[in-house]
Amino acid sequence: MFKGWFISLIVMGNLTALFLVAYYAERRERKGKSLVANPYVYSLSLAVYCTSWTFYGSVGEAATSGLSFLPVYLGPTLMSCLWGVLLIKIIVIAKRHRITTISDFLSSRYGNSLFISILVTLVSLIGITPYLGLQMKAILNAFTILAGESRGITATGWVITLVLGVFAVIFGARRLDSSERHGGLVLAIAFESLVKLVAFLGVGIFVTYGLFDGFGEIFSRIQASDQGHLMTIGEGSTVSYLEWSSLLFLSMMAVLFLPRQFQMAVVENADPSHVYKAMWLFPLYLLLMNIFVLPIAFGGILLGRHQAEADTFVLTIPLTQGSPALALLVLIGGFSAASGMIIVESLALSTMVMNSLVMPAIFRFRQIRGFPALILNIKRFIIIGCVFLGYFFAVFIGRFYTLVQIGLKSFEAVTIFAPAFILGLYWKKGNKKGAIAGILAGFGVWTYTLLLPALIRAHVLPDEWGAQSLMQNVFLSPRALFGLEGLDKWSHSLFWGLLFNVVAYIGVSLATAKRGEEERQALLFVEAYDPALVSPKSLYSIEQIEAILEQYIGRQEASDVIGRFMARHGIERGAISRDDLIRLRDEAKRILSGALGSSMAAILFEDKSILTEKERDELSSSVKMMTDTLRLSRHELSEANRNLAYLKAFSENIIESAPFGIVAVDAHLHVTYWNREMETLTVIPKAAAIGRPVQPLIPWIPEETWTLGKQQERTVESPALQHIKINISPFKDPSGGLVAIFENITQKKIMEKQLLQTSKLASLGKLTAGISHEIGNPLASISSLVQELQSLELRSDQDVAFTQESLNNINGHLARISKIVRSLGDFARLSSSEKVPTDIPGLVEQTVNLLKYDKRSRKVEFVTRMGKIPQLRVNPDQIQQVFLNLMLNAVDAMPEGGRLEVSIEDKDRWIDIRFRDTGSGIDESLIDRIFDPFFSTKPMGKGTGLGLSICYGIIKEHNGSISVRSSKGNGTSFEIRLPKEEASHG
Repeated sequence: MFKGWFISLIVMGNLTALFLVAYYAERRERKGKSLVANPYVYSLSLAVYCTSWTFYGSVGEAATSGLSFLPVYLGPTLMSCLWGVLLIKIIVIAKRHRITTISDFLSSRYGNSLFISILVTLVSLIGITPYLGLQMKAILNAFTILAGESRGITATGWVITLVLGVFAVIFGARRLDSSERHGGLVLAIAFESLVKLVAFLGVGIFVTYGLFDGFGEIFSRIQASDQGHLMTIGEGSTVSYLEWSSLLFLSMMAVLFLPRQFQMAVVENADPSHVYKAMWLFPLYLLLMNIFVLPIAFGGILLGRHQAEADTFVLTIPLTQGSPALALLVLIGGFSAASGMIIVESLALSTMVMNSLVMPAIFRFRQIRGFPALILNIKRFIIIGCVFLGYFFAVFIGRFYTLVQIGLKSFEAVTIFAPAFILGLYWKKGNKKGAIAGILAGFGVWTYTLLLPALIRAHVLPDEWGAQSLMQNVFLSPRALFGLEGLDKWSHSLFWGLLFNVVAYIGVSLATAKRGEEERQALLFVEAYDPALVSPKSLYSIEQIEAILEQYIGRQEASDVIGRFMARHGIERGAISRDDLIRLRDEAKRILSGALGSSMAAILFEDKSILTEKERDELSSSVKMMTDTLRLSRHELSEANRNLAYLKAFSENIIESAPFGIVAVDAHLHVTYWNREMETLTVIPKAAAIGRPVQPLIPWIPEETWTLGKQQERTVESPALQHIKINISPFKDPSGGLVAIFENITQKKIMEKQLLQTSKLASLGKLTAGISHEIGNPLASISSLVQELQSLELRSDQDVAFTQESLNNINGHLARISKIVRSLGDFARLSSSEKVPTDIPGLVEQTVNLLKYDKRSRKVEFVTRMGKIPQLRVNPDQIQQVFLNLMLNAVDAMPEGGRLEVSIEDKDRWIDIRFRDTGSGIDESLIDRIFDPFFSTKPMGKGTGLGLSICYGIIKEHNGSISVRSSKGNGTSFEIRLPKEEASHG
């Protein structure tokens, strides 16, 4: 143990060294020899992220919850991969607009809203104060452990708090300009980052290789103990995968939105290019800082130390294992980790409070004498006040929570800014009202789910307020809001907070309009890399000036203007000076003034950011419309005519070469166009057709085909017995007229007939076995009866009666055979393409009777339900082919028997025909493919895969539809819909 005065002397010596480092850095910076304008110091300064939480709390978390400490450092590592895109853009915007805090950043993005600035500041104060208290708690705990007593700790805490506040004032608030970089502070923080790294690596090496025989021994022993679950995550451990994911996301947001991180990463950045070095140096630092966390945590457990004291293992292990000097080094490292965070965080918070709360209140007194000094002194008092605010939290509330629990509450608090901040960088439609709604919604959830339980546990809220009953409420419990149970408290708060935040931000932004100022600021932030926004209006490049001229006076003229200017002033294009660029801009402005007027020319060369995006679009459209009319010179008109002539010739060549006949007629049905294919089709030359009425030229086409304004399609037969498909479309031109496309589909029809016949023969083959059996039975009966009659001698009336009965039976069997043969003949004949009025129910009955001859159908029950249906104009052979294919497929699906129901219904404009079976059904994954050609659900060699494809084509040709519903083991239902406009009532 050490004396209290000795510990205080060590700490004061550390602060003195820190002061000297900062002072030396500022002296060098004033001489123009900066020590901090390099990526290595910048990367080390970002390690202010590693606070006493990292130094002490990570070990405590690892000793009690195992690997749950890792996401807090994996998150920043993942986020650093995005810095090249995200962080650099933030830095560019902040430097351009002299932004110094997150509150200013969000305020500026949303129309310089003071309300957003105040809201973000208040959320930060409430959310970060516990984090400041965490650091003070760690410092006071370290003093108590090393001194061996708590006597005088209160006075020590007051002194340390005051000294840290003064340090922050000296190196962070000596001048009014908050956007000025604090070189001394940056180097001091970088120095502290090295100190805490060396101290932590020292105690890690001592435990791992001094007290144990390396990582292997520690991990193997802990794995073999009853604490083996600490080396796992998910099932069997205290940390779920969901909690891991939540902590990972929280830490990714924290490394961007914690005020101290914004201060060091953005405000104190000397060169955006330093970010690229930090993208790998900062993760490397985090790796080194955490490499010994598990050995120290597990080593403390193996040494018999209680897990409840795990936050202090880093101090107590060297102190109790005979290494007091190392314990002092750990004290310095832990103090560096805590003090660095306190200094930078209090500086960042004080700037937010000053800009958002104090300045708006005292700005009216700006005329009084000594106003700048007043502002500076107020800021200094605010810095010290922020530090003491953290101290009070540590004393009165911090004792109820571990370091990690306190830190994660602050992580969740700053995550509230993420939607408005990140979406605001890339989404122009986000507005002030949406940002306010999102932040308020997120803060409300954070307060209710995390801050309220903390205040209840600390007895800040008395039971009379119903605090305990609220915690036990099924629907309103902060631990299970709206009845959502099973989540850890971090995931629970993050889920509801982020959900309400994002929904409110996007929803309100889409539902409300932006003001002009909001729209301009959105443009500046989202299009931060746009050259027209980055450059001053007088510094347009040659390319930009030439592009503007080209848009309004033409490419050649713009090039001539630039060339004449260069020749007149004797300058090279690649070596033009700033003054020459200004003169060139003025020259271009004068030229546009002559064409568009001086006011329009001035607007075109004005800074892009003074207009909203909508105003710029409208202005550009208006000016473009005017200039498109004005700048058509005689040369350009001639060029346009040549292009039009070429386009016309090109189009006519395509039409002439088309394999279709094309005819165009005017409103009087006189031919205006007749292509080469029409000459072949009708043997009428083009010259003889142009200008003549179309009907006499093609008399074999029905007259109603040429109805003006009506689009239609029909198939006719030419005098040469060719099948011609005609597609008629009206012209959209007000003058009217029609265009007709003639397609010779004779070969297609022949192929369809052949395919249909092939399908019929395939179906016929399926019926052969059953029909042969059906014919064989009556033939056998006839043969038997004839033999009986041949041997019979008519001797009595009984013999005459037997003879008569036998002849009747023979006649019945012959009639049955005749019916079978006639049905087969009707079905097998080559069908025509003619559509005739057809009785659909009769066609179904005929098909069912034909199918009953098949021996496979004997176990199948056929049921027909048919009402009064009008005749339809269809091709009966083709439709019967469809019915037969569907019925045969149904029979094949019921080898052990079943029921096939065919129903026909009259529904408005359609006739519905359904085939339902109780067979094996079709797998749902195959239903979308059953109408594809050559696809079959039957085994190889049992089906061609053409039947349903042919059915589909026939129904489509009849302007109908066919669909299927089925599931494996539950039968199949095919539904055919045929239009009633095909009905024939004659």
